[in-house]
Amino acid sequence: MKKMSKIALSIVVIGIFAVGCATTNGSVSDDSLSLRKANVQNESSITLKKVNYTNAAPGEAKKIERSYDNAPPLIPHSVVGLVPITRNNNSCLGCHMPEVAASVHATPIPKSHFMNFRPTEVIAKNGKLIKKGDIVARPNDGSNDVFATSTHGKLYAGRYNCTQCHVAQSNAKPLVGNTFKPDYMNKQQMNRSNFVNTYDQGINTVK
Repeated sequence: MKKMSKIALSIVVIGIFAVGCATTNGSVSDDSLSLRKANVQNESSITLKKVNYTNAAPGEAKKIERSYDNAPPLIPHSVVGLVPITRNNNSCLGCHMPEVAASVHATPIPKSHFMNFRPTEVIAKNGKLIKKGDIVARPNDGSNDVFATSTHGKLYAGRYNCTQCHVAQSNAKPLVGNTFKPDYMNKQQMNRSNFVNTYDQGINTVK
């Protein structure tokens, strides 16, 4: 047993020594680790490539297809004057709230953004954990855990930062070549969100 331990230790030491030699003699340089071919230890000399974002007005730009089912769509119009977004100042809501979107020909915020997929847990008088909010769905495993709750038409607080998932369309080229092509489950939905109709597949939806 001791002999095996010595052998394993020797292999580890040799491995560390080999890696050290490879690094010191330049076989793996800091510049080769980055997709930008820049020194990862010092970014002071990095100049990002210029990217032209769309400057089209709302309703005038051609939409880029989503990369996959229910992927966050790109913003097809200019965001100048609309960012940064805060919880108290969100210009996106002026056009994209469902009750307004149709009249201004904007894409309505999907139903999934008006649901809380992380319901708040509270301790009941009997000592059991319960979730606050109107139940939308439960898992189909016989438990009473709440899977999602309704926010009653108010944008869920965790969704206020639109640009966390949605970015403006641009002519940026990928750093690495990609031949991926999406295979949509429903091509009629490839530029629409139907996540609220598919997220609960396999669980028992509470009506």
